[in-house]
Amino acid sequence: MQINNIFKMNDWRIGKFLLVILSIQLTMLGSIGIENIGLHIPFLRQFIGFFYLTFIPGIIILRILKLHELDSLETILYAVGLSLASLMFSGLLLNTLYPLFSLSKPISLIQLLITISGVVILLCVICYKRDSDFFAESYINLKDILSLPALFLYLLPFFTILGTYSVKYRNSNFLLMFMVVLIALIVFFIGFDIFIPKKLYSLAIFLISFSLLFHNALISNYLWGWDIHFEYYYSNLVLKNLIWNSATYGNVNAMLSIVMLAPIYSFITGLSLTWVLKILYPLIFSLVPLGIYRIFQKQIGDKIGFLSVFFCVSFFTFYTEMLALARQQIAELFLILIILLIIDKKMIKMKRSMLYIIFSFSIIVSHYGISYIFMVLLIFVWSLFYLFTKYKSKEIKGDINSKFVLLYVILTLAWYMYISNSSTLSTIVHIGSQISDSVYNDFLNPVNAESINRKERIEGAYILMSQSISPLHEMGKYIHLISQFFMVVGITIVLLKRSRVKFENEYIAFSFGNFLILLASLSIPYFASSLNTTRLYQITLIFLAPFAVIGGITVFNLISNIVLRSWNKHPDRSSLKIMFMFFIIYFLFNSGFVYEIAKDNPESISLSQETIKNYANVEVKANFYTSFIPEQDYFGAMWLSKTRNYKMNLNMDLSRKNNLFVSYGDQGLYSILSKSPNKIFRGSYIYTGYLNNVEKIMVGPKYKRYWYITEISPFLEKSNKIYTNNVSVIYKKRG
Repeated sequence: MQINNIFKMNDWRIGKFLLVILSIQLTMLGSIGIENIGLHIPFLRQFIGFFYLTFIPGIIILRILKLHELDSLETILYAVGLSLASLMFSGLLLNTLYPLFSLSKPISLIQLLITISGVVILLCVICYKRDSDFFAESYINLKDILSLPALFLYLLPFFTILGTYSVKYRNSNFLLMFMVVLIALIVFFIGFDIFIPKKLYSLAIFLISFSLLFHNALISNYLWGWDIHFEYYYSNLVLKNLIWNSATYGNVNAMLSIVMLAPIYSFITGLSLTWVLKILYPLIFSLVPLGIYRIFQKQIGDKIGFLSVFFCVSFFTFYTEMLALARQQIAELFLILIILLIIDKKMIKMKRSMLYIIFSFSIIVSHYGISYIFMVLLIFVWSLFYLFTKYKSKEIKGDINSKFVLLYVILTLAWYMYISNSSTLSTIVHIGSQISDSVYNDFLNPVNAESINRKERIEGAYILMSQSISPLHEMGKYIHLISQFFMVVGITIVLLKRSRVKFENEYIAFSFGNFLILLASLSIPYFASSLNTTRLYQITLIFLAPFAVIGGITVFNLISNIVLRSWNKHPDRSSLKIMFMFFIIYFLFNSGFVYEIAKDNPESISLSQETIKNYANVEVKANFYTSFIPEQDYFGAMWLSKTRNYKMNLNMDLSRKNNLFVSYGDQGLYSILSKSPNKIFRGSYIYTGYLNNVEKIMVGPKYKRYWYITEISPFLEKSNKIYTNNVSVIYKKRG
C-alpha cells in the first residue's frame, strides 16, 4: 500500500497542494479558536501549530522557486530552513513596521495570526502564478515505514519518553539505560548488516538523535544549563512587552532565533516559553544530524556516512551543552543547509544563490559565534582557492566567490553594528584583543607568560593533559584522543590524495579550515577558553567526523595488511566493522553509561541522578546542581520574584546567580555569597537552595571554588527566615 508523500508536497498537483495548505491553516486557526472558548483538545493546537510554522511557509517557497524532484530528506531540510527564516524575518518586519501605524504591540497573538496567515496566503497566490503546471507526485510505501525493522527503531522514542518519566517520578534509570543499550544495538546491526536495511538509515539517525536529545531535555520540568536562562530572559521580555526592543544591550538580544522565533512559537502553539525551548527547539535540532548524513552520504556513501554522523551525535556536547544553547541549535541547521548547497551541483546556480543569501543571513541573526566562525571559514576558503588558481594556473570553480564573501561580511558587520548597541561586535573585538595579547605573552614575551595561569590560557590543552579523576575516566579520555588521532590521519591522507574517498573541493577546504581552528584551540592562548572548547569541537565535527572514520579504517587496514593478511580477505570491510565497534564504545563512555554502571563519578544529568546524590564528590555535585534546577528551588525563586522589593539586594551562591534568577526569578540587584557575610547590607535577601541546604555545598565567589554552608550558619540563624519549603530557604538580614 502507498500513500502520498506529504514531505514532498512541492511535487503535488497545484490544486491538491493549495487545498492541503489552506486546510492546515484553517485547522491551526480553528484549534486556537476553540481553545479560546474553553474547549481543549489535547495536543491538537501544539501539533498543528508546530507543523504549520515549521514546514508550511518553507514548502510553499520551495514551490515558488520551482525546486522539484528533491528527495524527501532534502525537501524536509530546505522547507524547515526556509520556514524558520521566513518566521524570523516576518517577525522583524512586523516589529519594525507596525509601530509606524500606531500598533504598539506587534508581537501579540492577533497580530501574528493576521501577519503569518497573510504571508502564507500571499505565498500561495505567487505559487499558483509561477508553478501551476508542474506535477510529479510521489508516494511512500507503508511496507517500509511499518516494517519490522522500522517498528524496532520506533522503540527508541518510546523508551526515551517513558524512561524520563521513570527517572523523574520513580527514581529509576533502568529504562533510560536500556535505551542507551538499544542505540548501541541498532548501530551494531547496521555496522554488521543485520536486520536494518539501508533505506532505514536516515530514520535510525533521526530516532537516535531524537532519543539522545530528549533523554536529557525531558528529565526536568524546568530549564537546565547556563546560556538558555539568558535566552529565556530576552525572549520573555518580548512576550511581556509584546514588542522587541532592538536597542537593549546584550548579545542574545541581537539573535532573532531567540527574540522572534521563540515568542512566535509560544503564541501560536500555546506552549509556555519553557516548553518551547525544551521541546520544539530540540525537535528542530534533531534534523541537523539528518542534514549531516545527507552531506556525508552524497560524498562517501551510506555506511561510512552513517558512522560519521553517529560519531557527531555520540559526542556528549550534542545532547548536553547544545540543549542549553537554543540559538546555536537553529544556527547549526542553517550552516548544514549551506554546506548541503555547496555539494549539490545539480541545482540551478541562480536558485542556489538565492538560498545562499537566505540561509547566510539566517545564520547571522541566529548565533553570533557560528556567524563569525563561518565568516572566517569563508574568507579562508576563498583565499585558498584564489592562491591555488594564481600559483597553480588551474582554476577551481565553486560557489565561494569574492562577491558572496564580501556580501556576507557586510551583512554580518552591519547587523552586529546596529543591533543591541553593537554588543556582539564589541564582544568579538574583545575576544580578538584577548587572543592577540595572550599570543604575544606566550610566544613573544616569555617573561609575562610565566605569570599567567596556564589552565586559564590554554583550556583545550589543559583538558587533554590534565589528570583524570579515576582510571576509568582516564580510559575515556584516551578513547577521545584515539578518535582525534584517526581524524588527523584521515584528513592527512585525503589532502595528500591517498584516499579512495572523493570529497568536493570546497568541502575539503572547509574541513581543512575547521582542522586549523581545532589546532588553534589547543595551541593559541585564550582561543578555546573564549569560545568554549567542547562547543567548538562539536561544530568542527560537522566537517571533520568522516575523516576520523576514514583515518580509523586506514589505520586498521594497515594493521590488517601487516599482521592479519594471512586470513583477512576483506580488510576494508573488517576495518569498517572494527570502527563501528570503536564508536559504540566511544558512545557508551560519552553517554555516561559506563560510569553509571561502575558508579565511578558519573555526571549524566539523566542516567545518574541518584548516583550523583549518593556517590559523587563535591565538584560533581556542584556541577550537577548548578545546571539542574530542583522543583523546590524553582518554587522558592518564583515566590521571591513575586514578593521581593527589587530595590533591595539579593545574595546567593554562584550556583544560582546566572540561571534560576535570570529566567524564572527575573533580574535585579545580585551579590555572590562568600565566607564573609558581614558584607551583606541590612534588609538584603539571602537565597539558599537544594545544593546549599541538603548537600551543604556553596559555590563561589570564584567559579568552581567550593565551601560549606556551615561556615555561615551562625549568621543565617541571626537572620529572619521569610520563606521555606523544607529545601529552599530565603532569609532577610535584620535591619
